[in-house]
Amino acid sequence: MIIRRIEHSSTSAKGWQCQTPAKINLFLEVLGKRPDGYHDLDTIMLAIDLTDGLEIYPSHSGDLSLEVDLSEAQVVGDRQLAGLDKAWEIPTRADGPHSNLVLRALDALRDLSGMRNRGAHVILKKRIPTQAGLGGGSSDAAAALVLGTLVWQLDYAPDRLGAIASDLGSDINFFLDGHNGRNWTARCTQRGQSVKPIANDCQIHGVIVHPPEGCQTSQVFGLVRESISQRQRVQEADAMIRCLDDGPKEPNHQARLAQLLYNRLDEAAIRTTHWVEQTARSIARFNTLGQCLSGSGSARFCLCTSRAQAESIALELHQVGNFRAYPFSTWTSPSILEQITANR
Repeated sequence: MIIRRIEHSSTSAKGWQCQTPAKINLFLEVLGKRPDGYHDLDTIMLAIDLTDGLEIYPSHSGDLSLEVDLSEAQVVGDRQLAGLDKAWEIPTRADGPHSNLVLRALDALRDLSGMRNRGAHVILKKRIPTQAGLGGGSSDAAAALVLGTLVWQLDYAPDRLGAIASDLGSDINFFLDGHNGRNWTARCTQRGQSVKPIANDCQIHGVIVHPPEGCQTSQVFGLVRESISQRQRVQEADAMIRCLDDGPKEPNHQARLAQLLYNRLDEAAIRTTHWVEQTARSIARFNTLGQCLSGSGSARFCLCTSRAQAESIALELHQVGNFRAYPFSTWTSPSILEQITANR
């Protein structure tokens, strides 16, 4: 994420802002179901430059409030005729079955810090679609934990934020701990909350393609079929890590990386909605390096030879009218600690 101080345009209140990235899963293997009902994973995540924006201002009322800005949301079809589709149905409450992770993260930070009287107003500018497997909600929650620390003038304590993140979801820790010194690439295990940054000198380009129907994570995992080939697949993850580490030194490294793309959840996601397979067929029309499901779907991504190719493919797919399409490249930023130190 990229962090900076900000002043509210109308109230002149002082606050903090950040751009926080989406992720793709270059590799995802399901190792088995855990006693707690979740699944153990072995996955390689890469942060990309499709971002949400988050602003947070202190509130003297002691309440937590959320304002969602959808002005830059990419919708399927005509915005005037169809309105905003389900990818942009963003909850704005901190409690209940459809609660918002941003508010839950801030509420948990207050609890753990003994600051129940602290309040905040959050403006969330959504660009990352939901139910896509891109980690948008998790990324927003990670940003909320960091900005909450700043706006309430708490000590930056990675262990405290990591504990909250682990309780809230499986991907949040990646957006806190996945920095490798240059970008955000990591191998994540257990439920996904155990994060080990890995070297990656590759500038990766591609296209995210998201259909009008999303996937429910629990439903996809409920349909996953375990396989005796899992050990072999984990070895392929090791091969991908070597490919990322070698980076541009290896001839045709992007093509090699594309050959190693894998997601165990692909078949289950296809059984969840026909849109996943239709998306795959639409991508296959183009001369890309390879494609894969991200997370539990329904978004897929393809790798391209250049940013220019990615932008051309994204434009053509979006013009068809059935898909959201976003060109992307590797997200590069300083670590969170570096940015906090520079801004304080």
